[in-house]
Formats: sequence, C-alpha cells, structure tokens
Amino acid sequence: MDGNKKFKLIGFNRSDVITANVMILATGKHISIGLEDLESSEIADDFNKNELKALYRRFYGDKHTVTSYDLSDRHERSWYAYLIISIALTVIYILSTVSGVKPILIPVVHFIVPPAIFFYPLSFILVDIINEFYGLRMARRTIFLSLLSNIFFVTGLWATSLLPGLAEWGLDISYSKFVESIIAVLFASSSAYLISENINSMLLCKIKELTNSRYLFIRVITSTVVASAIDSIIFCTLAFYNVLSTDTIKAMIISQFIIKLIYALIGVGPIYATRSLFRRYIHKPVNLTE
Repeated sequence: MDGNKKFKLIGFNRSDVITANVMILATGKHISIGLEDLESSEIADDFNKNELKALYRRFYGDKHTVTSYDLSDRHERSWYAYLIISIALTVIYILSTVSGVKPILIPVVHFIVPPAIFFYPLSFILVDIINEFYGLRMARRTIFLSLLSNIFFVTGLWATSLLPGLAEWGLDISYSKFVESIIAVLFASSSAYLISENINSMLLCKIKELTNSRYLFIRVITSTVVASAIDSIIFCTLAFYNVLSTDTIKAMIISQFIIKLIYALIGVGPIYATRSLFRRYIHKPVNLTE
C-alpha cells in the first residue's frame, strides 16, 4: 500500500481530545479531525504504512478506546446491535424486492408507487446509523451482504419455479410469472440499492469530515435526499421500462421521491435518539482489567 494520493498525516494535537492534522494534497489545506472519525473514514485508507502505524499507536494508546477497525475490540453489545441492524436491513431489502412487483395507486394524493416504498426508505435510516457508529467500511460490508442475501433469496425462488407443480394446484403458471417479475425487480432494485446506498454512505462520511462530526441532521437529510432521488430514478426506470407508460414511470419517480423525502425528515429524530442510546448503553468503554 503506497498511500498519500489525496491526504498526508502531519501530526497530532492534544487538548481534552486528541485530534490529527491532515493535509489535503490537492489544495495544501490542513484539516483537524478526531482520531475515531479519522480511523473510520476514507482518509485513513490513503495513508501510507508509517502514517497508519502512527495513527493506531495514538488511537490504541487510550485504554478506553473502542474502534471499528478490529472486531475483537468491540464491546459485545455493540456487535449484537450491528448484527440486529444488518439483519433488519436484509429483511427490508428482501421484502422491498418482493413487494416492488406490484404498482398501486394512493387515491387521496394520486401517487403511483409499489408497496415497497413504505419499507425501503427505512434502509437509508439503518445505513445512516451504521455509518454513524461503525464507519464507512462496515456500512459497505452490510450493504454488500444484504445484496448477496437478496440475490440468494430470489435465486432460490427461481429454482423452485422450475420444479413441476401438481396439476390440481392450479397456481403453477401464476407462481412462475410472479417469480419472473421478482427477477426483473431484483435487477432494478439491486442496481438502485448498490448505487444509492453507497452514495448515501460516502456523502455521510464526507459531510461528517467537513463539519467535524457536528450537525448530524445536515448530513442525514442531505445524503438521504440525494440518494433517494438517484434510487427512485434507477429503480422505476429499470423495473417498469416497457411495462408501464413513460408518464406513469415519471409519476412513480416523483411519488417515490416525495415519500422518501418525508422519511428522511422524520428519520432524523430516530437517528438522534439512536445515537444517544448507543453512547449511553452500547458503545460504553471496555474495561480492560476485567
């Protein structure tokens, strides 16, 4: 690992909290960032070996330090929480893939959306929580694992549709058509999910670095709004191209974006509450003398 294509570690400052001085090579500007935020960001990925050693020597020098770099350093409750969030994200993604087959009309507001729209925006909130407490690396791992789980689930459904059904059952053709529709939605949802969630994660980390971990509501709303717009355009275009009219697809994109925007605004409260919960009960320092 050569490193130092974008950033260079200059040194450390110590007051109440140790911070690192980092130079942005393209501009020559210096930024000051906390060690925990630096360790979980993309900046550390650009450091050379000596800089990484210096970072972790400082970082692990505090006996109360708990990081996402090494799984064994995490408190047990922290990893239970990560496991629960990851499973919830996977279930939501699979549920969204299955329910994304059926477009519905909401009469009062005349929105045309799949039922998945009421589940899927929760994935942005969960990814935001993982980003906030476990860093970009772990968020990306969770995104890819949930994607692979969804592909495995749909592949299993497709395999079952190839098996001959009983003649008296009468639903064999309907079942096969339903599975075929899910496969089409899987391609659309996987593309949208992979692109939008990674953009969401990167924006969160970038804004977190720029604001020195302040203004949580700004990074959550900004990243979710941008990712939601991209997700809606990709999913609706790929899933319903040549199935619904262009005007209907446009209406679906707008409808989905509005609903996701509402989720983004409402989701700020739960994320603040979750951050308080994590800090109080889950990310408590590990007592190394036990």
